Amino acid sequence: MALVSIIIPVYNVKKYLPRCIESVLAQTLGDFEALLVDDGSTDGSGALCDEYVRTDSRIQVFHQENGGLSSARNTGLQYARGDYITFVDSDDFLHPDFLMELVTLIRDTGAQVSVCRYLPVEEGQKPSMESSEPAAPAVCLSGTQAAEKIVLESQRFMITAWGKLYSAGLAPWLRFPQGRLHEDEFVTYKVFFQAQKVAVSLKQYYYYLQRGGSIIRQSFREKRLDKLDALREAVSYFEQRGESRLSRAAKKRYLLNVQIAWYRVYTGMENSRELQKRLQREHREFYRENRRDIKEICSLTDRAAIAVFRLWPRLYCLFAAAYLKFVPED
Repeated sequence: MALVSIIIPVYNVKKYLPRCIESVLAQTLGDFEALLVDDGSTDGSGALCDEYVRTDSRIQVFHQENGGLSSARNTGLQYARGDYITFVDSDDFLHPDFLMELVTLIRDTGAQVSVCRYLPVEEGQKPSMESSEPAAPAVCLSGTQAAEKIVLESQRFMITAWGKLYSAGLAPWLRFPQGRLHEDEFVTYKVFFQAQKVAVSLKQYYYYLQRGGSIIRQSFREKRLDKLDALREAVSYFEQRGESRLSRAAKKRYLLNVQIAWYRVYTGMENSRELQKRLQREHREFYRENRRDIKEICSLTDRAAIAVFRLWPRLYCLFAAAYLKFVPED
C-alpha cells in the first residue's frame, strides 16, 4: 500500500497533462500512487493517461463519463488506498519536494492536515524551482484556527482543496458536491474543523496555472453563484455547532460576497435585471435578520461597503472594481 494517494482529475487537458504527471513522477518522496481519473475527455487526454500507466506501476487510470471535477475527485477517493491523500488539478504541477514537505510536516507535528502555499504561473512561464527567500518555519494551527483562515480571512491558499495533504481518516469529510462550481468552498473549512491540528508551510510548492480557458477566467455566469450557496451553508454549519465567532464571520463573508456577486452580474451578464433584484433582496433580508452579528465583526471598510451598496448600488460598483483589482475573486 502506498504512503500517499495523489488524485488527479483529468478533463480535456492533453496540452498540460504531461507537465503535471512528470512533476508527480519527479517527487523526491516516491512512495505514492497516482490516480488519474479521466472524466470523459474528448481531446485524447484519456489515451494519454493510458500511455502513462504503461510507463510506471505507481500510476492507475479510471475512465468515467463526464461528471465534473467533484465527481472525478470523489471517484479518486473511492479508490485511494494511501495513508494520506492529496489532490492535484491536471493543468497544475508540483515542486519536486511537495510531497516530502507535506509528509514531513505531518510526521513532525502530529497534524492531520498539512498545507503549502501556491505560486500562480502564467502559460508559457517556467518558474524557478529554487527559492530565493530563506525558509520560514511552519505554523501549527488548531482545526478551528485553520477554519478561521477561510471564514474570517478568506485566505485563498487555505480554501483550495489542492496544495494540501490529508490524513486518510478525514476522507469522509472530503466528499465534493457534484455539479457545483466553487466546490472547494463547500468542503475545506469542514475538513479543517474536523482536524485537531493543521500544519502550514510558507513554501510555494504547488504551481497553479493561470490559463485563459479555465472556469474562473470565463465570463461571469449564473452558475458561479454556487459560491453563495457554499457560504450560506457555512453559516448554518457553525451555528449548529455553537461556534458563535465563526458563525458571525461566515455571515459577514456571505453578505459581502452577495454584494460582489451583484457587481459581477450587473457588469458581466446581459438581461440580468431579475437576478440583480433577487440578489439585492437577499442582501437586504439577510442583513436585516443578522445585522447585530455582522456589525460586531465588521471593519470600518466593511461597514462602508455595506452602507454604499444598500444606498447606492451603482456607486458601489466603483468600490468593487477597485477592490477586485487588488484582491481578485477566487
